[in-house]
Amino acid sequence: MSEQTHLQTELEAWCQSYVIAFEAFDLHTISNHWAFPAMIVSGARQLVMKDKASFDHNTGALIAFYERHNAKRVTRTIVDAQALIGGTALMRVQDEISTPDGTLITTWRSAYILRKTADGWRAIFADATGEAEAWAARGTPLGGSR
Repeated sequence: MSEQTHLQTELEAWCQSYVIAFEAFDLHTISNHWAFPAMIVSGARQLVMKDKASFDHNTGALIAFYERHNAKRVTRTIVDAQALIGGTALMRVQDEISTPDGTLITTWRSAYILRKTADGWRAIFADATGEAEAWAARGTPLGGSR
């Protein structure tokens, strides 16, 4: 197995585990996919998560937003991935989120930088601009009360 194939296989497993955690609205498992401190950017907004508690607080608000919009089913496809240096990787993904019956709500692309740890791959950075733009385009901006 080539190094690139091995990386792709490991990151696909990371993505599948992440999707399962989001579909279950499982804050603990979602945050276990991250190493802290971590940063999430969305347009001009930059969130630095110092620890698991701050990450869980932010993710709890996101999950509440998803619940209000009946967003339950998640599909994630790796667009591309590449090893960087020092046990880090860059990955771009395509996400789709649907209602429980499979009706597509919206889709977007995100980018992650991950670091290989003793416990496996952990995200340290995400650019969530695509998600924020996708929700805003449908008239239901993230962070809004709609």
